[in-house]
This record gives sequence, C-alpha cells and structure tokens, in this order.
Amino acid sequence: MREVELLAPAGGMESLIAAVQAGCDAVYLGGDAFGARAFAGNFDREQMAEAIRYAHRYGVRVYVTMNTLIYEDEMEAALAYARFLYEHDADALLLQDIGLCDRIRQELPDFELHASTQMHIHNEAGMETARRLGISRVVLPRESTIEEIRSLSGQGMEIEVFVHGALCVCYSGQCLMSASLMGRSGNRGECAQPCRMRYELYREEMQGANKIPAQGAYLLSPKDLFTLHELDALLDAGVSSLKIEGRMKKPEYVAQVVSMYRAAIDAWKQKRQLPLDAQKEWDLRKLFNRGFTIGHAFHASGRAMMNPIRPNHQGVVLGEVIAVSDRRITIRLSEDLHQGDGIRILGKEEDAGCIVNRLYKDGKLVAHAKKGEVVAIDRKIPARRHAEVRRTSDSELQQQLRRTYADCRKVKVSVHLTLQVGKGLVCRMRDEEGFCVERTGEEVIQPAKNAPIREETLHRSFAQLGDTPLELTDFHVSMNEDCFLSVASIKQVRRQCAEALLAQREHRHPHRRYGTYHRTWQKSERPLGVFACVQTQEQYDACRQAGISCIVTDRESLYARLQAAQEPILFHEGNIVKKRGPAQMGGENGALSTGRTIVDSTLNITNRAAAAYVSACGSSTMVLSLEHDRQSLQALCDAFRKEDGDLPDLAIQLYGYRDLMTSRTCVINTTLKDGTKSGCSLCRRHRYFLKDQKDRRFFLNNDEHCHMRILSETADDHIADLALYQHMGISSFYLRFTIESKAQTEAVLARVRKACPFEK
Repeated sequence: MREVELLAPAGGMESLIAAVQAGCDAVYLGGDAFGARAFAGNFDREQMAEAIRYAHRYGVRVYVTMNTLIYEDEMEAALAYARFLYEHDADALLLQDIGLCDRIRQELPDFELHASTQMHIHNEAGMETARRLGISRVVLPRESTIEEIRSLSGQGMEIEVFVHGALCVCYSGQCLMSASLMGRSGNRGECAQPCRMRYELYREEMQGANKIPAQGAYLLSPKDLFTLHELDALLDAGVSSLKIEGRMKKPEYVAQVVSMYRAAIDAWKQKRQLPLDAQKEWDLRKLFNRGFTIGHAFHASGRAMMNPIRPNHQGVVLGEVIAVSDRRITIRLSEDLHQGDGIRILGKEEDAGCIVNRLYKDGKLVAHAKKGEVVAIDRKIPARRHAEVRRTSDSELQQQLRRTYADCRKVKVSVHLTLQVGKGLVCRMRDEEGFCVERTGEEVIQPAKNAPIREETLHRSFAQLGDTPLELTDFHVSMNEDCFLSVASIKQVRRQCAEALLAQREHRHPHRRYGTYHRTWQKSERPLGVFACVQTQEQYDACRQAGISCIVTDRESLYARLQAAQEPILFHEGNIVKKRGPAQMGGENGALSTGRTIVDSTLNITNRAAAAYVSACGSSTMVLSLEHDRQSLQALCDAFRKEDGDLPDLAIQLYGYRDLMTSRTCVINTTLKDGTKSGCSLCRRHRYFLKDQKDRRFFLNNDEHCHMRILSETADDHIADLALYQHMGISSFYLRFTIESKAQTEAVLARVRKACPFEK
C-alpha cells in the first residue's frame, strides 16, 4: 500500500500537540520570521527546537514555513535561520523565494525542500523548474482540478494538496491586493484579507455605471474547503500528502479535523468505505466554517465556491429571538445551549456576537438549557425579534476535544533481554520505525540462591515505561539458568534504553553536510530598453507609431491576428499556463525551464540570488517584483555591483495597471449567471468594476481563459523617475497596457519618449 501523509497545521505548541495526538503524520509550522502566517502564534527558537523534539518522539515529521519573498538585505538572516533549523533537525522547509531556495540547496544540501503553494507551481514546466531547484515536493494551487492533480502526480515528484480549510480567491503568490491597498503583503505573510471585505459590482453602460444586485456584499469571499468525502479520488490520483489549512485556528479545531481525515485515510488504506458520522461533521461546523465547498478540485461552480453573505465563522443555527427588553434577549432554542457558549445574532446589516456568561430559564440562572426551551441572556449586543441565533463556539465540545489530545499516542517497542551469570543485563530495545539501542547494566548478575528472577517480573518492569510515549508490545528473554538481579538495576537499564531510544527518535538527521553557494549570471550587454505589452490593436498601433521595437501581447487572438498580418509581435504566455506553446515572455516559474527570454514581475524576483538563478536559466531580461520599493531596488542593484560590477538586464514596470488578483472564480459570472462559465461571454459585452467601501474602483480585466483579473485603482506610473532608476542600474523599462484607449496609450508613450528618447 502506497504511503500517504496527513499534514496538519500548528500555529502554536498546543495546536502541535493536538495535531500529533489526533494522528497526523507531519506538521507544518512557522518560526518568528519568513513565514506566510505572520500573525499566527508561531514558534521562537527555543519553542521550535522543543516542537521538533516533541513531534519526532512520535514519528511525526516537521516542515517549517519560510514561504515569503526575501529582500536582498534579509537574505543572510534568512539563511542563518535555515541553518538553525538544519542543525535542530527540522525535516523540510516550505519555500516561496527561488533565490533562497537556490542558496539553501547549495549551502545546506541535505535539507529537504518543498515548493510552497506561494511558489505558484501549477504545470509540468513549473514542476521541472522545481526539480532543477532541488525541490522534492510541490504544493499545488487550490485551483488545481482532479484531472490536473492526476497528471502532475505522474511527473516523478511528491504532490501535496490542500484538503480542508480556508480558501484564497486569488492564486497564491499572485495576490497584490493586500499589499497595494493596505500596505500588508500576502507574499510577506501579512495578508489583511481584502477578499473578506465588502464590494459592489458595477457595469459600465452608455448612461453611466449601474450597480448590479447581488445576493450579498462579500463578493470575493470563498467558502471553506471540505473534501472528506472526496478523499478516495485524491488518493487514487497519486497525491502524496493531504494538507489541512489552519495555522490560525484553535487546537480544538485542529484535533477535530485531523481525527476525521485520519479515519478517512485509514479507511482508504483498508479498502473500506468511510462511515458517515453526521455528529462529527456537525461538531466541525460548530468549531469553524464559512460554509463548505468541494473546491476547484472537484469542479464546484462559482456559486458553490463562494459565500457572499458572511465572510466569517457561520456556526450552526441555535434558535430564534422571540423578545427583546432593555435588560435581556429571549431566545427559543432549536439546540441545547450551555453557559460559556459563544453565540451570534444575525442583523440586517451587521451581526453581533457574545459569550453567554449568564443563562436564565424561568427567571433563574442555569448552566444548561435544552432544545425547545425558552431562555434569556443579558442584552450585551444588538438584537431584534425573529432574528436568527447561531452558536459559534461550544464550551462542552471544546472541553471534550481537549481531553482527546492528552498524551495518548504510543510508539510500539520490542525488548530482548539477555541474562547470563557473571555479566550485566543486556537489553536491546527496537521501535516500530527500526530505531534500535542496546545497553548493558552495571550490576553483575548472580546465581539465584532462593528466589530466582522470573520472566514475568522482567516483563512487568519493562512494561512500566512511565511518561514516555513508548509502549511495550513484544518481549523476549534469553536466560539459561536461574539468576538474581536487583529490581533497581533492571529499572536503570530500562530507563537508559528508553532515554537513548527517544534521543535517536528526536534527532533524525545526524549527518547533514554543508556546501558553498555559487551562481553566475548573464551580464547586460544589450538591454531590452523600453518595451511594451498590449492587449488591443489600438494599443499595438500606438506603440508601433511611437517607435517601440519590442512589443509583446498576452492575448492569443491578437497575437494570431498580428502574426497572420506579418506584424512584429512577441507572445507573453502570462502567469497561468495550462497549455504550453511558443512564447518569448513568461510570468510563472515554468518559464525558467522552457527558455523564455523575458520574465514578468509575477515571478516575484526580490533578491540577487533569485535574479542570478533566473539569468542562469537563460532569461536575458527580468521584470522585478511589484513588491519592490525604491530602497529595496537600490539594495538589489548595489549587491550586484558589489560582487561583480556588472548587472543582468533588470527591468521595472515603468507604467501599467497591476493585477491585484488573478482568480479562477469570476465575480461577474457568479453574480449574473448560474455560477458556471460554460458559454459565458459577459465580460466581453460590457466593462465591469468592483467598488469597495472607500469608493475605490477596481476594473475587471478578465483574460481569454476566463481568469478574473482585478486591476489596481490607478496605474503604477514611475515615468518621472526613469532617470533615477537608470542611475540605480535598472536597464530596461516595461510598459503594460490593459484598459487604456489609443489616446491614453499615446499620451503615456509621449511622456516616456520625453523622459527617455528611443529609436523611432
């Protein structure tokens, strides 16, 4: 039977214990820096070392997230932290940054490396790039379908997929919305979750912009992933690791989810059907849910993916408000209620929640009320008659779950004792994974005079393994004559063996090696200069008339038309590539294994090691990440000069709207149609935009493959600073035209020509 891993989240030590005791095979967790959940509890260095030791005692692997982008001035600190994890026996790292990945591969060659979903590996070429980087496992995007998962599982690398928890509406690693609007970058672990905020959808028409009625206001908020009943299909597809999201969740939630998926994996291994446990699923809804979906993997439609009504924990229906007074709220219960439970009362505009500290029945304080009874609570929150009441936390369920992750997981061991008069007791102890120790007692075994030691006494002594996770399951004794040995000596040997075996289990990589980093890059001898990407014929014509010699397009239809007319045009395959074809410019990691000479900002190059790796792969011009500010760009250019003096052809996006989000779910389709994309051409008939609560407008610029692309409110415009960037060492400048008219395109080009004349 193929080994399958259940991978659990651990936002803190209690969650890690809950995950281990509930039956996970591995945990993923973050340190106090460089992880994509900066606001989880996370682990400082002392806690991290203890977490690794604790997990390893139980045979659970530990993967540490260092899955953020690394700026040039952070690289040495990131490497120092990776070395700390290497030396303290972490099993693997989850990485996003290709520069950090390349350096760790060379400097810490025995470290297992996993491509985080933030690395945005979603096709065969991306898998090949990962392989060349020394990565052994890829975490696929949540947008991957079961067919894509099955195909990529056959590429000779381990595949990890999310099976439960929160969904991002945007492809991971491709979201700039939080960074652009709130100054908190999702690529830096600080996402402010703009997808969980209110938006309105508008359509531009001749008479003006019309608001489109929608079911709710949270148009970008997905439901939570729940694939428990689809697990067989994922496992049969060849998935190596099933990942549960939830480093921000409570330990009780982690324990419940892990135990449910553990049972499902075990049922699959035993080729039996998982019995439906309605109570456990109901309990899970009480712990946390935004509504559940089977996700893109199983072709859930847009409406089945999204919950526009509420972006937070839905809880479960508890009852209805039947009366409201100045002091109290009266509720008729449809489920039992306990003192200490959390509730939420739904409002017309906003919901309100509280903890039930005092519960009244017939005017008297009670600790518990049953389904069908009428109770009252203190009026601490707004309420209205007939409002629905939901339970958002269940105090009794949480207590019950806390009891389940008291230390109960055991490691099976076998013991073989050899007793020979005149020698010390020899004990060989072996665990279920093959770790083995042998110890010899100091006390010399004597011939028995009156009461020889019995095998039952030895077994009883060695079965008493105390507070260790070890459990004696197999016991053998070799004893050819009646012997005597003190009980104290027997216990001492048992203790020494147990301690030595646990020490072996805790430190699983004792012979790791070190190496030296070396990477060269192509020098910028013929920089590309000013080049442009266009999406319309008008934009192309304007660029040609202005004298732009290098023009690319990411629209297949425009590319085909211009090629047929024998016009000079290059193809940009973009950042979502499902079908590989000829292209000169790419926007995802697969571009590095397919010879794309120009790479876009969506590769997120933020440091010299990343730029050097991309250059060494044959890309001659690279547009740097839009996450850069002026200081980080200067630091990057200075680092190249300091080492060699010559820079590769570094480019910045001088002008253009940025894609704040790229999503497989389209809000236009979900709002106006039935949630499926079959035959939908709504975005081609009209122009749509989202408006947030600050009245900012974000136009939707969907591509030809029905990916929703949310544009920034305004275009990035650094034309006035062009000379400054040239002085830094930036040698090429990228103009990205999306929704601009021909006149607007011409105006931008005129400003660029004035700042930096180019051949016409």
